[in-house]
Amino acid sequence: MKHLKVFAALLAIAALATGCTKEYITEEYITKEYYEGPQMLTYTYTVPASDWELHQGSQEQGGDNYLFATYNNSDITADVETSGTVQAEVWNIYNQEKGLGAWNPLPYVCPIMIESNGETLIVAENIRFEWEVGQVTFIIQDLDGFDPLDMDTTLKFRVTVFKK
Repeated sequence: MKHLKVFAALLAIAALATGCTKEYITEEYITKEYYEGPQMLTYTYTVPASDWELHQGSQEQGGDNYLFATYNNSDITADVETSGTVQAEVWNIYNQEKGLGAWNPLPYVCPIMIESNGETLIVAENIRFEWEVGQVTFIIQDLDGFDPLDMDTTLKFRVTVFKK
């Protein structure tokens, strides 16, 4: 008898549920919010050895000596300065024989081996970039502050501008 009451209650609920009509939601009841994400604009700069200029500081430990190359970029606007960002990478070949390389985010510090007075010295070379409205500057600086090695190869940089 108890099972009969439970069965009757379930049957009543099922009958009520099937008697309901479906309501369709139409477009006028849906609020749409569009989000337009940031734009990503990517540029590749091939910087030949001839484009590097020397900023000459003092010739002492911690001196402000570095190589730099500046390029125009009209997509780096005041809007990017206030609500966007600029990122950069340098292409570094890590296996000359096989031609293998990788993009390395800036700043990138790499060891440079140089021969001096019959000794092999390892100097850390810092590759970084700076940007401002309308331009990007690539910079190479020894971490000891003395003049960096003369640039005799072409470097490739990739710069991505994120703007609203």
